[in-house]
Amino acid sequence: MNKKLAFWLLVQASTILLYILLIGGGYVLNQPAIGWGLYAALFVLHLFELKTALKIGRERGLSTMRIVVMNLIFGFTWWVPLKRGIIKK
Repeated sequence: MNKKLAFWLLVQASTILLYILLIGGGYVLNQPAIGWGLYAALFVLHLFELKTALKIGRERGLSTMRIVVMNLIFGFTWWVPLKRGIIKK
């Protein structure tokens, strides 16, 4: 995977855009339950990543709250570059 910070920031921004598209698109298509359901599926996926994120974040000296919040928002697009030293926090 890419070792450039700009790549990871772009991927993280894309994650936020995906959330907006899922939820907003559900309302635009008059199917908000589908949008929220897909969002919930991503949230659950990030919950499964939490064990790995906690291990990596604690090795970097981050607080549990920060690790949980960043992982639930960004998932692997946050902890992979953290593990590789591309991002510091």
